[in-house]
Amino acid sequence: MSFSTPSKAELKDMLGMLFTNLDVQDCEPLALDADDLFFGLYLDDSDNPVTLVVCDMPFSAYMGSSMTMLPPPVAADVIKSGKLEDMMVGNIKEVMNIVSRLFMLRGGGHLRFSTLHSVKDGLPDSVSGLLASIDQQVFFDVEVPRYGLGKVGFLVPGG
Repeated sequence: MSFSTPSKAELKDMLGMLFTNLDVQDCEPLALDADDLFFGLYLDDSDNPVTLVVCDMPFSAYMGSSMTMLPPPVAADVIKSGKLEDMMVGNIKEVMNIVSRLFMLRGGGHLRFSTLHSVKDGLPDSVSGLLASIDQQVFFDVEVPRYGLGKVGFLVPGG
C-alpha cells in the first residue's frame, strides 16, 4: 500500500477549513531526533503502522491553543515550559485526524490516525520502525494568525 505526501496548497486548503488567513510555506526538514517533537501515528485497515506526521512544539501549542481560542500568551508560556496542556493535546490530535486525508489524495490506501507520541515521553517501536525507513518526506512552516509559526512534516516510509 502506498501513500504520498501533500503539497503546500493541499495542506493550506485542509487546514484552511479550521483557520482563516493561515500561511503555509515549504521549509527545511525538522531534525527528527529533536526532543520537542510530537509524532502522529497512522494505521492501515489491518492496524499496521504505515506513516507519520511530525510537528514541533510551536506548531502543537499554536494549533492547540487557537482551536479553542486560548490567548496567544498561553501558547507562548506552554512553549517555554515544554509541556502541552491537556486541552492542547486533544486539539492537536483532532488536527492529526483531519490531516490524515492528505495521505490518501492520490489513490493511497485507507488509513486512520491512531496515537500522538511525544519524543520526551519516548517513542514506541511502531514509530521508531517507521522512522528508520522514511522514503518520502515534506515539511512546512505554518503560521497561525495572532499566534506564531510552527513546523509540521509528513513522513512516508518505503514499501
